[in-house]
Amino acid sequence: MPIVPPDTQGVRVTHDPAGMQFTERARDALAELQRAAAPVLALLAPQRCGACGVEGALLCTECCEELGLADNGRVERGTPPPGCVAGAWIGPYEGGLGEAVRTLKFHDLPALATPLGVGLQRAIRAVQEDLGGDATLVPIPTDPARLRDRGFDHAALMATAAARVLSCTIAPLLERTRAVPALHTLGRAERRRVMDRVFAVRTGVALPCRVILVDDIWTSGATFEAAAATLRAAGCTSIGVVAVAREALVHDA
Repeated sequence: MPIVPPDTQGVRVTHDPAGMQFTERARDALAELQRAAAPVLALLAPQRCGACGVEGALLCTECCEELGLADNGRVERGTPPPGCVAGAWIGPYEGGLGEAVRTLKFHDLPALATPLGVGLQRAIRAVQEDLGGDATLVPIPTDPARLRDRGFDHAALMATAAARVLSCTIAPLLERTRAVPALHTLGRAERRRVMDRVFAVRTGVALPCRVILVDDIWTSGATFEAAAATLRAAGCTSIGVVAVAREALVHDA
């Protein structure tokens, strides 16, 4: 029998800071418990491909080949976001790459960041050439609430994996100034408005001249544009962007 919620008509809803703090603590405790249990569950459960679901590996050989992650990765190019010199990605979000990104972020599988980051090698090299030399990899920082829920920053993990195989520098230069709503239902203009001045340069960091912003998905480019504007204002002169997947913008208003 379905549970029918009580009639709340006429009930005064009060703001309870203590209750909100308790809920926040409970959510953090649950997230911590899930992270602690993840290694045990990984041993008990068979490893499955993050793109197709077949048992045996984080990403099966067939998916690595098909999605452009084998042999240092595939590269596709396009017009960079405003304020950026060059941009590249591995392949389209629609399909297996998108499935792998969603598995990484929403199914608590941070290990998937390594093959996805390694697959960015050709994209990063292509952008480096356009920038005129080696560039520092700068991951787009995850929203603090999402970081707290997941327990890891997917863009930072991917950038770290890429920097390791390319022997280049990685620097977390940026931080978020405020939370933003999910962007997937927003059009181009609304995304730009929401992301305006959402980033700040971390205090005390040394700014390189050439940087490459790293993220999982490139849709409208509003996130890259906002991050690039912050870095340019702080003194970076040459900025490129790379993403694992390029997603078609559904709401283009």
